[in-house]
Order: sequence, then C-alpha cells, then structure tokens
Amino acid sequence: MKLTPLKSLCLILLSTAFTTHAAINLDRTRIVFPESDKASSLKVENQSKALPYLALSWIEDKNGRKENTYFMALPPIQRLEAGSASQVRIVKQAATSQLPKDRESLFYFNLREVPPKSTSASDERSVMQVAMQSRIKLFWRPKAITKKPGELAEMRMEITADAKGLTVHNPTPYYITLAWLSKNAKTMLPGFDSLMIAPFATATASTGDYHGNYYSIGYIDDYGALKKVDVQCAALAQCKLTERKIEKDAKAR
Repeated sequence: MKLTPLKSLCLILLSTAFTTHAAINLDRTRIVFPESDKASSLKVENQSKALPYLALSWIEDKNGRKENTYFMALPPIQRLEAGSASQVRIVKQAATSQLPKDRESLFYFNLREVPPKSTSASDERSVMQVAMQSRIKLFWRPKAITKKPGELAEMRMEITADAKGLTVHNPTPYYITLAWLSKNAKTMLPGFDSLMIAPFATATASTGDYHGNYYSIGYIDDYGALKKVDVQCAALAQCKLTERKIEKDAKAR
C-alpha cells in the first residue's frame, strides 16, 4: 500500500515517544538569600527510577545573562543516579557587598537535566529525548531590610482601580510577585498570568472587561505559598486590602 505524505507523518508521530516531564526536580520554587548567610543549599532529586541524569547548574542576573561575579552554583555539573538525591550550593562572592543595601536584588538559579544517550539504534529512531530546565528566582536580601517574624510586607501594596485595570505600587524594598487575580475569589480573570513588581516600582495588572469594586489578588510569599488578599475599591481612592487564608497548593511563579 502506498502511503501519502500525511499518512507517513502520522505513522512517524505514532511511533515516537515524547518524554516531557522533568526527571531532575528541586525542593523549592524560590530562594531568599540573606546577606548574613555564606551559602544556600538546595536539594536536587532524580525522580527517574531507571536512568541516571547529569544536572547542570548556573546563575543568571535579572536580565537573563549568566554570571558568577555575585554567586556561584557548585557543583556546576554532577551525575545523579536513578532515584538518588544530591545538593547544589549557591555560594556568595565578595562582590555581593556592592549590591544595593536598601532593597532586594534579583537573580535566577537554573538547573538543566541532561538525559543519557541511547545506546540502541532502534531507540534512537523511536525516542525523542527532551532536556528539561528549571528556573527559579533568587532574591538577595541585605541585612538592613531583614524581615521581622510574621511581617507581611505585601499588605503594604498601594492599589487603585481605573479603566486600564489595577495600578499596583510596591512601596517596600522587596520584590512582590502577584500570581492570582479574580473578581469573585474563585476563578482567575481571563488573560492574567503573573506580575512581578520590583522594589519601589509601579505596575498595572489588566482586568479585561471587568471593572468592579471587588478583586481577589494573591502574592507568593518567601516560602512559595500563595496568600490571597481581598481588595475593595471605590472610585479613584486607594483600595482597601484584607488578608485571606494561605493556599498551600499554589503553583509558584
């Protein structure tokens, strides 16, 4: 039977196995690095029960450029056997003393897995290997802005509502990441993804066609948990914020 190009393509896709889940996983979704610490350790785990993987680690600045002036990830490369766990240490360098003292500085920690190369010729034809990469935020926190136990700096956000959406001013020295925006505290507003606001900066969160007096917003705390806030707005006056309970099943952004 002669196959058309379309049928041939379908057969190729059916015979190809795609591996899209990460084998190497981290034990957290963000890093808060206090100035008083010399290093920060992360647990990395190979969740594959059959294959060893290489794990590559490195640091990027806030613009996505690789850097080792302020921090180094050690070891930069390591082998993790199937089902095993290890650590990556992020070690601060002397140059961190040059970072701003009155606010956090943003970096990114990257972890890329490298799957083993197939040794079977038949496997090479039928398996597409995908190297997954994790990228999490690293916040450098100077001593001068150390948080007090239980301090909720995010509740100091200054929010106003207008025709464009919500204007959010961050008067704090900390980065604030908004990961939830709703008009009824139950469903996310369409089109909203996440919004990170730098210290002392202002940003706008689009609310689409909805311009009501009530909003539910959520921010990610130092431990990666989502904390929701009720926001009551009236005309152009600053909105009133009221804290809600912690959501433990949030996906940190």
